[in-house]
Amino acid sequence: MVKRSIFDEQNYLESFKQKRRQLEQRRLALLSRVDRNVKKAEELIKQGTAKARSQAKKLIKRAKFDLQYSYVEGGHIKNEILGMLTLFNLGRSHKVKTERHIKFDPTDGRLYLNIYQPKKRDMSKRMKVFVYIHGGGWIGGWPESREAFTTNVAAAGYFVASLYYGDAPMYAHPKMIQNIYKALGWLKDHAEQYNIDMDSIFVGGESAGAHLSAMAGCIATNPEYNARFDLDERARHQKIEGLVLNCGIYDMVKALDTGFKNIGIYTQSFCGGTQLMDMPEEFRREVSPIYWVNADFPPTYAISAENDKLAVLTFDLVDKLFDLGVYVGHYHGEGKLAVHAFAVSQGFKISKLAMRGVKEFLSAICEEEG
Repeated sequence: MVKRSIFDEQNYLESFKQKRRQLEQRRLALLSRVDRNVKKAEELIKQGTAKARSQAKKLIKRAKFDLQYSYVEGGHIKNEILGMLTLFNLGRSHKVKTERHIKFDPTDGRLYLNIYQPKKRDMSKRMKVFVYIHGGGWIGGWPESREAFTTNVAAAGYFVASLYYGDAPMYAHPKMIQNIYKALGWLKDHAEQYNIDMDSIFVGGESAGAHLSAMAGCIATNPEYNARFDLDERARHQKIEGLVLNCGIYDMVKALDTGFKNIGIYTQSFCGGTQLMDMPEEFRREVSPIYWVNADFPPTYAISAENDKLAVLTFDLVDKLFDLGVYVGHYHGEGKLAVHAFAVSQGFKISKLAMRGVKEFLSAICEEEG
């Protein structure tokens, strides 16, 4: 049972209410757009020309996506709220101090990061940084509902920055990875203030967050891949010391064939509303990190789950990293609780075992560097 709700803090209560209002406004705007597009399509069909019918078909296709997106996003919001109060934050550590909703992009007030660090930290010593990128199918997820994982990493002696990088399709590719690098740039600018080591950092996340983390790993180690993106120059060449990838997606096209629930709408949202297979092949390869890993890819600790249809993607990545000679560890959860992204919660034995592996991995990399 959770010892203390994260809603105990009044300032967080207010920010939560504000976020919920924004989400509701976005939902209503989406439904209004669906209504307008359907009416416009009906008018075009009445015109009877081939061009008008083609335009109507596109509008209906967009309306269908908007409705599916609205349905899936609504489920995500409910799950995030319930998860935040119960499962997602089960087993969180209370040995950390927290700063929430720090804006890292002066041009976009939606984007923010949360900071977690040990309460008894010696501020005279420079601390290693772990950047966490939440999952949620690229269309949802909040740093606040990943605090079981992030606070346990922080309690182990790390400065954790957990990012809110924006939801698709508003922040379709490549905006998410660009926002992540803006956050890294902000951390570099504030390294002295927090006495943190930004020379080389750890990065990790679950599901869509693991996908974006793997992209960052490729950006850090593959110059050709790095050059494809318009990144914040403060962080473009940020060194990544190690990755923690929890049930991620590393081959977008193969993910479509796994049968994972709603994977089509997730990937379509990531693409800005266009179906993945309607995007150019070059684009599909660009958003699939497995095609860009090389022998310089950061040391990696990968987590997969027996009851996760996406697990095969982790096995593919681990196999490739092993063949390349990259330092890689792999924890495959088994049993009925081994579901997609199970390690986010820390209330079960299986997730605690995964966390033990994460801490051992981080420690081993730090010792090797030292």
